[in-house]
Amino acid sequence: MWLNRLFSDGPIDFEKRCRTRILVGKGVILLGLLSLAVMAFGGKGAEEAASTFYMGTGIGLMTGGIISVMRNRRYLADPNRKRERAIAESDERNRLLGLRCWALAGYSMFLVLYVGILISGFLNGTVAKVLLAVVAVYALLLGLFRFLLGKSM
Repeated sequence: MWLNRLFSDGPIDFEKRCRTRILVGKGVILLGLLSLAVMAFGGKGAEEAASTFYMGTGIGLMTGGIISVMRNRRYLADPNRKRERAIAESDERNRLLGLRCWALAGYSMFLVLYVGILISGFLNGTVAKVLLAVVAVYALLLGLFRFLLGKSM
């Protein structure tokens, strides 16, 4: 299962991981182009703020995708750099730090969303409902991944 590959304690196929990152980077570039297309063809009545949002998002996604593709291609092209990066990514301490960072960031985000719901309830009902929907989806994803990881480990 793909979850086992993400969180397994076994060896990591770094070359395969780099190739996957290159593929994902290309997908992110396409999403950036899609965002720019939405801005360009979104209609003449679109607000300037919306156009700026889609343009900024598109440029940001394309830049991030290009950087990701270039970086991982550089790893694959240079054996020394590839070996150093593979060692750094497979280091148990770094992997544990990464997992703990994701866990703490997730708990913090849940708390920030909850505080946002409490505050937005006094200011704007629509914002409160949107934040409630985000928290609900977030909680469902947490439950789903807990269930899937529990079955696979």
